[in-house]
Amino acid sequence: MLMDVDRRRKLLAYLRRVRYDIFENTCTQLGIQYSLPPPYTRRITKRWLVKKAFCIKVFQEAQKLKAAEKLKQRREWQAKARAAQEQQDQQGQEKQKQEKQGQEKPAQEGTPV
Repeated sequence: MLMDVDRRRKLLAYLRRVRYDIFENTCTQLGIQYSLPPPYTRRITKRWLVKKAFCIKVFQEAQKLKAAEKLKQRREWQAKARAAQEQQDQQGQEKQKQEKQGQEKPAQEGTPV
């Protein structure tokens, strides 16, 4: 019986590929609900499971290394940004001092002695 069911399944798959209209007609006459087989099935073996676990472990280690490298780069970038910000702040303070000194000098020169 299992062999006949398997044979019917193969014949229906062939008929579906070659003559879809006849396939539909046959399914309706026989009252068959045809479901597609999975597109790809892998036979799960112990070797495959070990290989998959190993690949996942290698991937996770690589991600850790990348994360550490990204963190290092981020810290360097933040240090550069802080240094640039401090430099801009110092330049701004110097400009303010120069402007204050520039404003005070004309006021002193304008008074008669």
